[in-house]
Amino acid sequence: MRALFVVFCVVAASSAADAKTKTANKKHHHVAAKKHARHAKSHAHERVAVRDPVQGQSVGAPWDGSLRDAAKLPEGDGYHIRRPWRAFGTRSTVDEVQHVITDVIADFPDNHVLAIGDLSAEHGGQITEHRSHQSGRDADIGLYYKHKPDNYPKDFVRATEDNLDCAATYALVDRFWATRNQDGGAQMMFLDYEVQGILYHWALDNGVDESKLDKQFQFAHGRGGEGFVRHEPNHDNHLHVRFKCPADDSYCK
Repeated sequence: MRALFVVFCVVAASSAADAKTKTANKKHHHVAAKKHARHAKSHAHERVAVRDPVQGQSVGAPWDGSLRDAAKLPEGDGYHIRRPWRAFGTRSTVDEVQHVITDVIADFPDNHVLAIGDLSAEHGGQITEHRSHQSGRDADIGLYYKHKPDNYPKDFVRATEDNLDCAATYALVDRFWATRNQDGGAQMMFLDYEVQGILYHWALDNGVDESKLDKQFQFAHGRGGEGFVRHEPNHDNHLHVRFKCPADDSYCK
C-alpha cells in the first residue's frame, strides 16, 4: 500500500507540474502574440508614413540617398565642369556653388580656370569614386594654383606649399563658410589636414583674425578637433563642400 501511495503522489505531482507548465506556456504565447501585434502595428504605421508625399529634392543621407527634380550647375566663364552628367544637386546647393565660384572668379579675374568636380547624378544614388554625393548636397571644387598645372582643370592636382595659390583658395573656403547660416548653406567642408595648415598659416600671416580661423579650420585644434573644414583622406587636391538639408525637404537627412 505504501508503494502504491508513493506512485500515486509522484503521478499527481507530475500531472500538476504539467498543468502548471501548460498554463505558463499558454500565458507566454499570449504575451508574445500581444507583443507581435504591437510590433506589427508600429511597423505598419512606419510604412504608411513613408508613403506620404515626399517634399523637396534631397532624399535620405549624402551616403545613402537619392535626388528628385534636380537642378543642374550650368557651364560658365572661369570654371570647367569635369563631368557634366554629375553636375546635379538641390537648387540651393547649385545656387550656392554658382554664387561662390562666380564671386571668387570676379575677385581674381587673372586666375586660371577653376575645376569643378562631381556633385550628384541627375537622380542621385551611388556613383563611382565616391561614398557620398548621393542626395544632391555634396560638391567637389578644385583648388587654385600659382601657375596652372598640366592636365588641370581636366584633373585635380595635389596642393603643396610651393604650388598653391593661397589667396584665391582661401577665398573659396571663406565664401562657402559665409553661407553656413543660410537655408541649405554649407554645413562642413573636407580638406586634407596638411593643406589646411598651409591655408591657415597664410591667412594668419595676412591679417585674418585668429579666432575666425580657429572656427574655420580643424587644423587649429589638431587632428580630431572641431572645425568647419575637417580632414578627410584623399582630399589634398580639392575641396569637398557638404550643404545642409533645405528646410522644406521632408526626407532629407
